[in-house]
Amino acid sequence: MVTTPVNAMERVRAAIWGHLVGDAIGVPYEGRPPDPARVVEVRQYGTHHQPAGTWSDDGALTLAMLDSLTAVKFDPDDQAQRMLSWFDEGTYTPDGDGPFDIGVTTRAALDRLRRGTPAIDAGGDAERDQGNGSLMRILPVALVGTAQDGVYVERAHLASRVTHASPICQVACALYVLIVRELVADPAVAADNMLIRAVARLRAVYASDHPGFASVLDELLAHRASLRRPGGGWVLDSFWSALGVFATAKSYRHTIERAVRLGHDTDTTAAIAGGLAGLRWGQSGIPVEWISALRGKDIVMPLIARLV
Repeated sequence: MVTTPVNAMERVRAAIWGHLVGDAIGVPYEGRPPDPARVVEVRQYGTHHQPAGTWSDDGALTLAMLDSLTAVKFDPDDQAQRMLSWFDEGTYTPDGDGPFDIGVTTRAALDRLRRGTPAIDAGGDAERDQGNGSLMRILPVALVGTAQDGVYVERAHLASRVTHASPICQVACALYVLIVRELVADPAVAADNMLIRAVARLRAVYASDHPGFASVLDELLAHRASLRRPGGGWVLDSFWSALGVFATAKSYRHTIERAVRLGHDTDTTAAIAGGLAGLRWGQSGIPVEWISALRGKDIVMPLIARLV
């Protein structure tokens, strides 16, 4: 598919909208068991007792990342300060009503930041720290500016390390960023080709710049067919679940419905997949009633405008 620069930019903006809407649709269903027949719609209250159209920490921290990247370019220390502003002051939450659903690993990293730990050293790296809390907010790294693959990978690693320093989290973030870059270049690319190309690009970077990460990438790829819990919060479950529901979806709506029907960490699966689906189908592909119901659009619109 050949796209004009205008269409390309519209799709980049739609990636952010797609992430936020997916998150908000998934919030009321979080923690529920899988249900292939589940009706997926805009709902209020539910698991976290939130008004309809409320994004969670996934959306808020993605906006914090977008704000940082478009204001000061790439700076993990600035990213960290904006995360603290989210946690302490409710910044990037709809109507400033404060954060909820905060992961243990992210909370611990924020505590380290308050104590003066440098941003790129604040994330936990134990096995218990291999959650999806950095993957869920990494999308803007792929959308702001243009760079060589090695720069994107390095940024993905460093941005992850602010909260999640485990090598598997860093690699998942890097591969997701390169997958997004494939979609930016060609929104009609077949999912298998998209993945194959992104993996090849990441292998090339690791071969030249980060040889120690090559085996971690192999580990990530090996888990594609053996998830612990589809739709779960472990970073590899989250990565492959989101990619899987997107890969064979027929529309943005279909992507989010499939993500939510997996159950468990529904908001994050739908947010990660929703960013990809937004790039594929554009803002016009997001159901009107879903995007209309999204709270906090006055927060989002100025940040998205800066993506120009």
